[in-house]
This record gives sequence, C-alpha cells and structure tokens, in this order.
Amino acid sequence: MRDEQAPRVHRLDTTLANQIAAGEVVERPASILKELLENSLDAGATRITIHLEGGGMDLLGVEDDGVGILAEDLPLALERHATSKVATWEDLQAIQTMGFRGEALPAIASVSRLELLSRARSQNQAARLQVTGGMAAAPEPAARAPGTTVRVADLFFNVPARRKFLRSPAAELSRNQKVLRQIVLANFPVAFQLIQNGRSLAQFPPATDAESRAARVAAIMGEGFLANALYIEQEDQGLSLSGWLGLPTYNRARGDEQYFYVNGRPVRDPVVTHALRAAYNDVLFQDRHPLYALYLKLPPERVDVNVHPAKAEVRFRDGREIHDFLFHTLRRVIAEQGGAQPRVTVPVQPFSQSPTATKSSAYVSTQRSLNAAAQESAGAYWEHLVAPVMASVPPPDLPAAPAQELAPNYTLGQAIGQIHARFILAQNSEGMILIDQHAAHERILYEKMKNMSQQNEKQAFIIPEYVHVTAAQMAHFDKRQRDLQAAGLDISVAGPGTLAIHAAPKAIAAATYGQIVADILAEEPAWAEGDGDAVLADMACRAAIKTNHRLSLEEMNSLLRQLEVTPRFGQCNHGRPTVVYFSLADLDRLFLRGR
Repeated sequence: MRDEQAPRVHRLDTTLANQIAAGEVVERPASILKELLENSLDAGATRITIHLEGGGMDLLGVEDDGVGILAEDLPLALERHATSKVATWEDLQAIQTMGFRGEALPAIASVSRLELLSRARSQNQAARLQVTGGMAAAPEPAARAPGTTVRVADLFFNVPARRKFLRSPAAELSRNQKVLRQIVLANFPVAFQLIQNGRSLAQFPPATDAESRAARVAAIMGEGFLANALYIEQEDQGLSLSGWLGLPTYNRARGDEQYFYVNGRPVRDPVVTHALRAAYNDVLFQDRHPLYALYLKLPPERVDVNVHPAKAEVRFRDGREIHDFLFHTLRRVIAEQGGAQPRVTVPVQPFSQSPTATKSSAYVSTQRSLNAAAQESAGAYWEHLVAPVMASVPPPDLPAAPAQELAPNYTLGQAIGQIHARFILAQNSEGMILIDQHAAHERILYEKMKNMSQQNEKQAFIIPEYVHVTAAQMAHFDKRQRDLQAAGLDISVAGPGTLAIHAAPKAIAAATYGQIVADILAEEPAWAEGDGDAVLADMACRAAIKTNHRLSLEEMNSLLRQLEVTPRFGQCNHGRPTVVYFSLADLDRLFLRGR
C-alpha cells in the first residue's frame, strides 16, 4: 500500500477568500443593493439615488449624501473585516447599525468591476478607487459633493458560472424593487429614487409626519391596504410595536406583502411568523395571508443580529417573551378593532338596466349624455338631463312617507330592512351598512361558545339528546370524539348507531346540537386533529341563521346589538366580512351628487 503524503495546510489567497465570502453575501444584484443601501443609511444619508442597467447585472450604482469615507481609508474599506461600525465585543453585543461585518464591499469587488467614489464632509476633495475582480488600483483625486457613490459593473464577469444562475433583467429588476420597498418602508425620513436605464421608475420624497408616512405606505402597499388597515402603537416592558395591521378581510393568496422590522432591520424569523399567524387565527382563511407593515423596537442587547451572513435572520434572547408580546398585542388589537368595517370604493358610474329591460328614447339619450354631464355642475346636470325626462313622466300617486328618525348612536346603526332574506340593511349617522346575517350570527355564536368552553360553562340535559348515526358517521365519531369533547360536548355512545349528548355549551338550544353533531359527522372533519376551536367554529357555522331566513326588525336590531359587543365582529370564523360600510360620501359619488 502506497503511503500518500498528507496535504499541506495553507492560507487562502485574499481574492479567493473574498470570492468565497461573495457566495454568502452576493447572490444576485438585489443582495448587493441591500448591502449598499444599508451602508448609506449607516452613513446618515438623507437622500439616496439608485442607478440600474440590465436589472443591475450590467450596472448597479448607489449615490448618497452621507458622511463619506476619508480618502486614506478607501483602500482599507475594501479589505475583509474592516469596518467603522464595531470595535469591541461590547459593540457586537449591542449592534445599532445595519451593517457590521466588514465583508460586503470586498466580497462585491471580488466578483465585479467596482468603483468607490467618496468625499468625507471634513475634506475639500473626493477620492476614487477602482477595483477589478478584487485587484485594486491606486486611489486618485476626484470631484464630488460630500457623500459616497458605489458603482458595481459587470457582475460575475470573472465567475461566469455564477452569472448563469441569474434571471432575466426584468426578473432581477423586480427583485431589486422588492429590496428597495423593504428599505423604503423602514426609513421614512430618507428620500429615495430608482432609475433604470436612464428612466426614473420610483421616487419617494422624505416622509416626516403621519400624513406623509401613510402616503409612502400607500405608495408601496396600495391605497386599498391603507383603507383596510389599523394603525397601532403598543408598548410593554421595554418592547414597542407600531405600524399598520391589515384587516383580516383584506388578505392575499401569497404572503408577499408582509413587512416586519426589528429595530429598523427587515427580518424573517419563525418566532415572529408564528406569533403573527396565530394572532389572525379565527378570522382568516387557512390558505390566505394577511398584509402588514410592523415595527418592533427593543434594546439591542436583547436581540442577536449576528446569526446570518446576509443579516436576514435574528435570534431573540427570550423568544417566548417576544412571541407572547406580539401574539397578545395583535390578538387584542384585532379583537378590539375587529368591527372595523371594510370600506367599499364606489365607482362613479350610473346604474345600467339589464339588456332585456325596455328603455325609452329619453332614457337612452340620458345614458349617452351622462358621462359628459358628470363634468358639469349639479344644477346644469339637472336642468339639461333629468328635468326633461321627469317632465314627461306623470307623478306616481303615493301616500306621504313618514318622517324618518335619525339613526341612533350605535356602531352598526338601526336596521331598516332585509335584502333577499340574506343581508340586513342598516343606517347610522355616517352612512349605510350591509350585514351578512349568517356570517354575523356565526361570529356571535362562535365567540359565545368559545368563552363558555374556556370557562367550562355547560348546560346539562336532564334527558340526553340522542343522535342516530350511520356506520360512517360512527367511524368519524371514533376518530374525533376527543375533539368534540374539547369543544364542550359531553357525548358518548348510547348503543349501536346511537350517540347521546349529555351536556353542551349554553350558546344554542339543546335540540339544535343533535342535528349539528349529525351534520358534522356526515363528512370528513374539516379541522385538524386536536383543534377544539375549529370544532366550535364548525358548530357555530352550522347553527347560525341561514340564508332565506326572514327576520323581523326587532330580530335584526337584536342581532346588530349582539354583534357590536362581540370580539372580532368584522369577520366571520372563516375570514369573510360580516359588515360592509358605505359612507354618505360614497353614496353621493355613486349618484353623482355635487358634480
């Protein structure tokens, strides 16, 4: 057997070491943009401009008006583990800057043609340093206002295998825009501009007050989000949570509009994700995702950001404390503000008859002229379009309408009537409200049953309620007996094909439970095993008022009064809205009033 010589240990070449590091922090142009933007923010920049060509693959430049870099420090800034942000172990334990590793610039320079141009505010002249594939030229004097410009060209020109993994310029541009949105949402006082191939794609002026901050959020997440979000500010034991929390009814199929920041740093963390998802339980479809932009602040020594090269993850010193704070805070906010009524954007367009309806020539003429008339004053609209038509129509012989009382000062107002035995129409002092009677009653019953289950409040039946079931239903019962008991049902097998309910929550009549249990067991359970709340939600849905059930005004108003005091009453147990609100302004726009 031949004795092979052991390989010698040697020090890696600096360029090779930087290229290895680039594999961790330089995945694509978007990761470079993130690092450069964080450097600009750490430098105290108030205005940042981004230049892209080819989605950042051909050129990615970031200009800022920060404090700049001293000319003599430019070569050092491109060495690994050289930084101005931390100097001691204590600094590392309480990091307050976005960057701190000292790896990004040398890693980027090792796989591109990089130009670093900077002028410190204390110096009269700027300096330029050019690096090609990790090989730096000598610094040279240059002209620039105080601040720094970093230009990254021909990314991965010297490692073509890495460049093959990049997507199309359009796809890389989209990733850059996503990174920019993350940064923009966390740095309101800073102005940003994005320029692609010489064309301005996005511009965000400084947002220094509540109105301008809300405008920036709307520009990124949409006006619809802002109209369907709650602004929160909560503090407890050194933890602070603020931002915009989307209503459960305003959700998406993907979780791509969720922004969460820890001390200004966008992060992905399983503790945070679980707490937020749990807070929306009972009010959101399982396959839907809420929208939010939330900001958690805590002392820097209580969170470790030095756990991932890209700084995308954090580790909390006490993850349980953070989880409980987020969960209970957001759960309470959603419950207290759960009645926030979804707003409906009313299109400014006339009501159109069905094609089969008979239309007079005067009506057709009115329809053709309506769009032009909408631009005129209200008086002209009446004079030229409405009055001639009304003059040719004899007035109907109707009794005088009774004077309508002002709606009482209730959140959901006073019921006026029922629409198709499905929706309740109500009014309050601010407008009109539509209530889905089934969804509303479902939420009321669920909250009552859940509270009774938690308090172990049951009604014991002197005579058990017997349920006759098929073999398939009995098989489902055998699998889900514990879940039904967890939901507050004392139920047992009374004999072949028969179940006996001995006690149940007081929320609904005893006789109703027999049919509910039979219906539940007639199909595969819709809940995960061990989820007692899901059983309650299923029971509440089956017991709630159904469509085509006619209600008296007294019953409608009773339902509204119960709904107003119910937690999370703005959504049913499946995340659908229970109420939709039309303001008087919405109704005016619908009928072109004031135009």
